[in-house]
Amino acid sequence: MIESLDRQHAVLCAASARLLETIAYLDEAVSWGDDEISLECFLAARYSVSSGTAWEWVRVARALRGLPAIWEAYTAGHLSWDQLRPLTKFASSDTDEQWAVEAAGKRVGWLWREARRHERVRKQREMKKDAQLRSLRMEWDEQGRNLHVEGDLPAEQGAAFQTVVEARAEEVVLEEEDPPFDKQGAKLADALVELVTSSGEQGSLPTLVVHADASVLTGETPVASLAEAESGAQITDDAVRRLACDARIEWVLEADGRAVGIGRRGRAIPGWLGRQLRHRDPECRFDGCGRKRSLIAHHIVHWARGGPTDLDNLIRLCRTHHRLLHEAGWAVSGHPGARVSFHRPRAGPGSAKSRGLSLVAAGFP
Repeated sequence: MIESLDRQHAVLCAASARLLETIAYLDEAVSWGDDEISLECFLAARYSVSSGTAWEWVRVARALRGLPAIWEAYTAGHLSWDQLRPLTKFASSDTDEQWAVEAAGKRVGWLWREARRHERVRKQREMKKDAQLRSLRMEWDEQGRNLHVEGDLPAEQGAAFQTVVEARAEEVVLEEEDPPFDKQGAKLADALVELVTSSGEQGSLPTLVVHADASVLTGETPVASLAEAESGAQITDDAVRRLACDARIEWVLEADGRAVGIGRRGRAIPGWLGRQLRHRDPECRFDGCGRKRSLIAHHIVHWARGGPTDLDNLIRLCRTHHRLLHEAGWAVSGHPGARVSFHRPRAGPGSAKSRGLSLVAAGFP
């Protein structure tokens, strides 16, 4: 009786091997990927098996194409289907003959553990390669107006990057006159810039060097001009004034395009004053905002127009609302120690865009 059972099992294995052989042939001969139905779906539907079984048939059949010795052992009944499945997950052409002999004496559970061990080793090897391939590319467009950023990060760095940027993006407020096409993308971009440019606990940061005429800071330029970063990127006058609100300025005197002298650095907020300002303004002062991180000290009367660097002329704003004041024509009034009010630009002939210089002259940069 036992001998009969052995023969039947051998016949079953041989028939299964022929089934896998046919599946492997169909997988190569027919372009299933271009059709509406895949080979796996075809097998599941035609033979009333689960999709998992059909997927496993195709996977094992593909693996056996490179494992002739194991295929022969299975055809001869030396290996069972349950042994073959984990074996085809880690056996290679180099170990094909070895495992064709050794696997017959291994329990199914042992083979699955070995398959999982090889999978862990493979993943570690791939992750190490991913880390070696990490990269970040930055390229300005031809007009020098937009920086294109593209990068690849391995899993652990990518997960940390995504978590931090998405968490910061939840705090970003978009209050622009012309909302961006991709609001979430704009929030992620603002969040990334905030994280990169934030000072404080992170210590000193690289310096952004901007070359601009002094008249840009005072708002006396007759027409809009474009300042330049050290990289050659062009920056608008409004953006220069916004950047200069709480920046270290190094004056360079020029004549006929040549530097003839370098003056003092000035108007950076000293540490003792910054601590008082943070104590008084723990949140963004813009009505209804309340953001507490990545705030910027803003001179109500721009220091280039004679505004002092003291508590009576300073408020803290988030980057979004700081940009509204400098680049969207908004104005601020009131006393920082009591209440300040923010004024939306008026439409029509007297709109903020047409009154941009008069706002600066009136003391609202």
